Amino acid sequence: MRVSILINPKAGSANQAQVESIVREALFRCDLHFANPQTLEELDLFLAHEMLNRTNALIICGGDGTINVTFKTMFSIHRRLGFEMPPVALVRSGTANDLAEKMGISTRIHQAVRNILEGTIKNIDVIEVTGDGKKSYMLTNGGLGLPAMTAEMSNDFRSYLQQRSDCPKAAMAVKVLAKQSYSLVKRMGPQIYSMMAMEAIRTWDPTDWKLEVQIPKKPKFETTAPIILVNNQPNVASTFTPAPFTANNDGTMNLLISESSSQVEHVRTALNIRRGTAARLPYSKSYELEEFSLKSKSSKRPLTFFGDGEVLHKGVSEITVKCLHLFMPIVVAGR
Repeated sequence: MRVSILINPKAGSANQAQVESIVREALFRCDLHFANPQTLEELDLFLAHEMLNRTNALIICGGDGTINVTFKTMFSIHRRLGFEMPPVALVRSGTANDLAEKMGISTRIHQAVRNILEGTIKNIDVIEVTGDGKKSYMLTNGGLGLPAMTAEMSNDFRSYLQQRSDCPKAAMAVKVLAKQSYSLVKRMGPQIYSMMAMEAIRTWDPTDWKLEVQIPKKPKFETTAPIILVNNQPNVASTFTPAPFTANNDGTMNLLISESSSQVEHVRTALNIRRGTAARLPYSKSYELEEFSLKSKSSKRPLTFFGDGEVLHKGVSEITVKCLHLFMPIVVAGR
């Protein structure tokens, strides 16, 4: 049995040597092929090689962002070359591991990878997000406005700390402080999003923020909602529950639009998203959809869309979102 193992050494709690050792022990009878690509080109080459060789399973060690990038590359190869998508086993080691948590994947690496031999395959929906003609994909949750601002600020903050800790021109004291801060942020995991959400609320500028929403078979409407979330599962960043009744295998996604208009209301919405009650707020709307589109009504405020904790589109004028039903095979525990 051929098994391909992709390890992202930059993911939150990844320890490449430890992961490789545990995988080798757990799957000692399998034909194992490891990679820790540093660039998208290396990732593309590894996945193309493994799919060409009809790998029986792919293990992804990383968080939702790593899974997102890997799936996008896999789907591109699948579309270009026609290779079958291999079933995927997930090893949690990212800042956010929302998909693995939703799928009930064990936090123990040994058990997570043994699912390839002892578990079963479940196909899940994939959300296709097209911005000005360019397609991206997400598996968990995403959105625009304050949620996208929060994700972008979190990623920029982590990147800044990492760059400062590795900068050869920086003073030693600065590098040490940056390295310690980066380590702390990694240990915080998804809590970094809660911290950045408060900063995003504090600095949000509603000027020229207006969108047109098009839902099939319904009249178009405009909104100035600063909080727009697209949900393929109930939870995001472990602590937020924007769509408590949403499933990632029913062919639909949840669209949550919150028309909060002040910092107090933004905070109230965030607190209700934590509790799973945001849709009950008088200024919120919730939809279960197969497809919808959003268009910026102002050239001064193009759209930024995040998904799986990563910025998928930035500076686009229009976004179309579709649910691709049962498109990705995930290996989970049980038969």
